[in-house]
Amino acid sequence: MIACRQLRREYGDLTAVQDLNLTVPPGEILGLIGPNGAGKTTTIRMMCGLLTPTSGEVSVCGVKVQEAPELAQTYIGYLSDFFNVYDDLKVWEYVDYFASAYKMPEAGRKERIDEVIAQVGLEVKHDAFIHGLSRGMKQRLGIARAIVHRPKVLILDEPASGLDPKSRADLRNLLLSLRDAGATVLISSHVLSELEGFCTSIAIMEKGVLVRSGRVDEIASEQRQHKVVRVAWSGATSVAPVLQVLPSVSELAVNSTEAVFRFAGNDDQLPDVLAALVGAGVRVSAFGEVKQTIEDIYLKISRNEVM
Repeated sequence: MIACRQLRREYGDLTAVQDLNLTVPPGEILGLIGPNGAGKTTTIRMMCGLLTPTSGEVSVCGVKVQEAPELAQTYIGYLSDFFNVYDDLKVWEYVDYFASAYKMPEAGRKERIDEVIAQVGLEVKHDAFIHGLSRGMKQRLGIARAIVHRPKVLILDEPASGLDPKSRADLRNLLLSLRDAGATVLISSHVLSELEGFCTSIAIMEKGVLVRSGRVDEIASEQRQHKVVRVAWSGATSVAPVLQVLPSVSELAVNSTEAVFRFAGNDDQLPDVLAALVGAGVRVSAFGEVKQTIEDIYLKISRNEVM
């Protein structure tokens, strides 16, 4: 759905994006992550046809953005990190304005506007003036304008910035529903907790360079040589005497009711550890692998570490 080939953008002596190659398959929610100044926004603007690459090319849904920007933008829904709203318009008027900009036909437009406003949870504000909306409501309105024309690709630059926890959860649920309806989503963020349990793939940028990209589960597997396992128990019997003698267990850290250790065995051998604990009289209340978070993956790659 999105393909960047040798994408490069220079500002004088500064190279903001350096020969980036990235492919986003249909149905993905890709998190474009990296620190401020990594080149994320510059990359996104080139994807949307708002910034001309110094070299390289971008295509969206098979359309080369630089050659046919208007056609490409019919497939794209874009929300920038900072976007303007018109305070003297009502909510439905604002969405209607962008529906018109996307050249949506009059027939069925009102129904689509009402549908989108309800989809982002603003139906009670349908006839309210924008100047009376909260920050979170304005963010929802921005998403409404980005999806009104049913884009196949949705590109959001730091969309959760400034939102409260409930609004962030609502945003995640909305984007998941759009993905389930067939959209491909690219979302940038430097707050990695916002992307946890949400993105299916990630692309990590550092100083204009794409360091790594791919499915979250595949990258996590590559970055981990050993499993990290957590066990919790109740009662006086400790896990330490059992685990310390197992050759597959290392770096055991134990407190009064919980332990974490590295496990060098395979998936079929892990139940044997649990059986050994139970057989030794340990009243196990929790046992399982500690999954790596997106932040864990990012820090390991950016530091060139392998767990």
